Amino acid sequence: MVGHHTTGSGRKRRSSATLARLEAARRRRVEQLERERENERRVDAALGPFAEAVTVIEAVVRRREDRIGALGAQLDRKLAELDRQRAVKVAEFERAAEQVRADAEMEIGEWRAVMATSVAEIRAADVGAAETAALLGISAKAVTALSRSAAAASDVGGRRSDADSTRVEAVDAAPSGDERAGEAPVGEQVEPPKRGSEADIPGD
Repeated sequence: MVGHHTTGSGRKRRSSATLARLEAARRRRVEQLERERENERRVDAALGPFAEAVTVIEAVVRRREDRIGALGAQLDRKLAELDRQRAVKVAEFERAAEQVRADAEMEIGEWRAVMATSVAEIRAADVGAAETAALLGISAKAVTALSRSAAAASDVGGRRSDADSTRVEAVDAAPSGDERAGEAPVGEQVEPPKRGSEADIPGD
């Protein structure tokens, strides 16, 4: 009788332990499934903001590129306008500088003519080239150049004066038609003045 009761109790204990293990396994499975569902909910919840962030970032990048492109085009237009204005200003400067140079050259030429005249006057007073250079504080080469400039100006002036005088004398000396008719009858030749007469120009 005792043995029979012991065997029955053992089976009951084994059955209780098995049931407990199965229950524990079931609870673990339930908990695992709950964690998995929770993880899925967390993943789903994270996917939305991530996708939104990606979309916004792409839009920001496109907007950034568009704005930078517009700024670059604006810069190119401004630089082109500045280049045009620069070209205009450079041309204005060149014209003004050329006029300044021309005015300066004219004024320098006038004063060099004064210097040349002074050098010619000094040289005409029997002052040698070296003495003139020392007196004026310039080189002998400069004295020579100024002397030549004065001589050339004198020659040009002399030729102009002679030409003007010749024209004036020709106009004054030319008789009118009536005078020629009165002085030289038709058929008579007017003889040129003989050499040695009063019409000859005495030599220097």
